[in-house]
Amino acid sequence: MEKETSTSELIERFNLVADNIRQEYNAHLWLIEVFGKRHSYIAGCRDDSFLPPEVIYINNRFAVVSSDWDKVPREKKEEVFSLVKEYCNRVF
Repeated sequence: MEKETSTSELIERFNLVADNIRQEYNAHLWLIEVFGKRHSYIAGCRDDSFLPPEVIYINNRFAVVSSDWDKVPREKKEEVFSLVKEYCNRVF
C-alpha cells in the first residue's frame, strides 16, 4: 500500500512542477517509467513536437523527457530530478 500511495504522491507532485514549468517557460516535461526498450508515460505535460525529445535517465527505472530542455533553467531541472530521486530513495 505504501508504494501505491508514494506513486500517486509522485504523480501529483510531478504534475504540479511540470505544469509550473510549462506556464513559466513554455517547456513540456514528462515522467516515464522504463521497461527495457519500452517507455511508459506516467505524469507531466507531454508535447507533440516534431523534434525528438531528450531523455534524461534518473535511474534504470525512471526518466524525465523533454524537447524543451534549453528553455528550463538549471535550478528548475535540478528541482525535477531531486523530486524523482527522492521518490526512488524512499520506495526502493
